[in-house]
Amino acid sequence: MQDFKKNTHEVLKSISTYEGTDITLLVALINIIRSSKQQLSKGVNEDFDDLIYWMETYPEINEGLKNYLFRICSNKNINSILTDADMVAGIDFWGELWDRIVLKFLPEKAEKESLEYLISDVFYKESDGNWISDLNDEKCLKLLKVMDIPGLYELDNQNFIIQELLFSLKVLSHRISGYGLDAKVMKMVPGFSKLLNPFVALQSEVNTFIRDIDKDRSERSMEDINYRQIQILIGQCKDYIDDAYANIPDLGISFKVHQQLILIEKLIGRLQVILNLISIDNNTKSETKLVCLIKYLICYTSGKSKLSEYINKSTQVYAREITRNIAIKGEEYITSDAKSYWVMFRSALGGGAIVAVACVVKMNFSAIEASLFGKAMLYSFNYAMAFIAIYLFHLTLATKQPAMTAATLAQNLQDDLEAKNGYTNLANLVSRVFRSQFIAFTGNVFMAFPVALLIMIMWTYIFGVNASEHKAFAMINDLNIFTSPAIFHAAIAGVFLFISGLIAGNIANRNKNKHIPDRIREHPVLKQLVSWKWRNKLAVFIDHYWAGIVSNLWFGVFMGSVSTVGIIFGLDLDIRHITFAAGNFALALHGFNYSMSGYDIFHSILGIGVIGFVNFSVSFCLSLILALRSRGISISHILEIFKSIKTLFKSKPMIFLYPVKEGNSENWEKKDESVKDI
Repeated sequence: MQDFKKNTHEVLKSISTYEGTDITLLVALINIIRSSKQQLSKGVNEDFDDLIYWMETYPEINEGLKNYLFRICSNKNINSILTDADMVAGIDFWGELWDRIVLKFLPEKAEKESLEYLISDVFYKESDGNWISDLNDEKCLKLLKVMDIPGLYELDNQNFIIQELLFSLKVLSHRISGYGLDAKVMKMVPGFSKLLNPFVALQSEVNTFIRDIDKDRSERSMEDINYRQIQILIGQCKDYIDDAYANIPDLGISFKVHQQLILIEKLIGRLQVILNLISIDNNTKSETKLVCLIKYLICYTSGKSKLSEYINKSTQVYAREITRNIAIKGEEYITSDAKSYWVMFRSALGGGAIVAVACVVKMNFSAIEASLFGKAMLYSFNYAMAFIAIYLFHLTLATKQPAMTAATLAQNLQDDLEAKNGYTNLANLVSRVFRSQFIAFTGNVFMAFPVALLIMIMWTYIFGVNASEHKAFAMINDLNIFTSPAIFHAAIAGVFLFISGLIAGNIANRNKNKHIPDRIREHPVLKQLVSWKWRNKLAVFIDHYWAGIVSNLWFGVFMGSVSTVGIIFGLDLDIRHITFAAGNFALALHGFNYSMSGYDIFHSILGIGVIGFVNFSVSFCLSLILALRSRGISISHILEIFKSIKTLFKSKPMIFLYPVKEGNSENWEKKDESVKDI
C-alpha cells in the first residue's frame, strides 16, 4: 500500500475503491482525523466534521467506508480488551511499571483475530484515548446515522457481541471474587462476616444473570431483578473497599494489599461498564450504547502504557498513610507558645552538643588509612550513632523537622479547603513552623560551635597536638558558597532528610500492618525466656521508637556514604548540614589558631546560614509536595498560600521568629510536649 499523506477526501476515495482488508488506509484516515493539542484545548475536531461532511455528500464514499470497516472489524474478539487492556496485570507494582515502560517503546501485539490487534495498530498513540473520549456524542451518533449503521442491539452480529460482553462479565466477576477473598484483603475489614462477603455474592449473581440471558429468560432490562441485585452487590463491594481504606489508620496497609484494592476497584468499574452496555435502558438509545462501546474499546487499548495515572493511583493512598504517620510526629514539632518555644531551644542545644562530638569523631576517622568502603562504614557509623542518640534522648536536630511538619501543613490545608475559610489559619500555622525551625537552628548552632571548640581546646591541652590543623583549610573552603558546591551538597542533604522521613513513615505503617508489637508480646520463645511485663516493654519500645531508629540509621548511612559513591563514579557528591557546618567551623577556627581573616569568618557564617536554609527548603518542599499529592490536593494552591503568608508577614513579622501572645488568635491545640524527635 502507498503512504497516504493527503487530505480526508483523497483517503476516503481510495478506501471506496479498495476491496481488501489491509489497514494502512484506515491508519491514514485516523492520522488525519486525530485531534491536535490545539483542537483538544478548544474542544473541537474539524477533521472529524469533514469526515461527516464527505459521508453526507458522497454516497459512494459512504458505502465504501462502511463496507471497508465491516470487512476488517466483523467477528473480531473484543473480550481481551474488556478484561485485560489498561488493567493492572497483578499486584507487583514494579513489574507492572516496567511492563508499561516497555510498552511505550515496544508495543505489545495481541492475537490477530482480536479487535485489540487492529485498534493497537490504528490508535497507536497514548493520547488517542483522550481525543476519542472527548468526541461529541451527538456528532458520533450523526456519523452512525449517515453511514446507516444500526445500534448495538440491532447489529447483524449482535449475538456475537453480546456473547463477548457476557464472557467478559463472567471473567471479571471471577477475578473480583478471587482478589476480594484474599486473606490479606479480608484482614483489612476484620469485623465483616466471611459468610456475607459481597464479592462471593456478586459472582453468584452475575452467573445467574448470564445464565438467564443465555436461556432467554431475561429481557436484559435495567428493571430486571437480577440487574438491580447486581447493582446492590456492587455498592456493597465498594463499601467493603471503603471500609478497608478507613481501617488503614488502625491497621496500616502493605503496598501489595493497596495494589489489590486498586485492582478490585478497577475490575468493579469495568464490570459495571459492561453490565450497562448489555442491559437495555429505555432512556438510552441503542446507537448511543454502540458509540460508548467503541469509545471504551479504543480508550482501554490506548491506555495500556500510561505511566503517570498508574503511578499516581498506586502511590496516593500508601503515601497518605506514610505522611499521616509522619504528621502525627510533625504536630509535636510546632511550638505554640513561649513555653514550648524555649523547650524546643533547650532540646536543640542538646542535639547541637551531640553533633559537635560527631564532628570531632569524623575528623579523626578521616585520618585513618582505610579503603573507600571502610571510610564509608566509619562515617556512616558516626552519623548514625549521633542521629540515633539525638532521637533516643528526645533531643532535636533542626533539619529533621521539615519532613515531619510538611504533612501537618497539608492536613491543615485540606481542612481549610473543606471549611472554605481561606488560608489565614494555614498561614498562621506556617509562621509557627518557621519560628520553630528558627529556634531549633539557633539552639543547634549555638551549642555545636562552642562544644566543638571546647573539645579541641581540651584535646590540644591534653595531647599537645592541634588535631584539626591538617583539615582546617578544607573545612573553611567547604563552607564557602562562592568557591565550593556547598549549596548543591546542602540540597543533597535535604533530599536525604526527605527520604529518612519517608522511611520513618513506612516503618511505622509496616509495624501496624504486620502487628509487630502483638507478635513480640505473643512470641513463643520469648514467653519461655521473659515475663509478659518485659515482653510488653519491648513491644512498646518497638512500637514507639523502631521507626525513628531505622530512619535515623539510614539517614546516617546516606550522609556517610555519599562522598564514597561520588568518588567511585567520579562525581562531586557530598553533604553539608547546618549543625555539622557550625561544628566544622569551630574545628577550622582552632586549626588556624584563631588567626582567620575577617573575610573567611564572614563567608563561613554566611555559608552556615545558607546551608541551613537549603537543608530546610529542599526537605520541606519535597515533603510538602508528597503530602499534597497523597491527599489529592493540587500544587497550584501553593501560590495562594504564599500570598497569605506574605500578607501575614507584612502585618506581623515578629510571630515568624517568636511566639507573641495574641489572645484567642492562637486557635489551635496547644501541646505541652512539643519536641519529641522522630
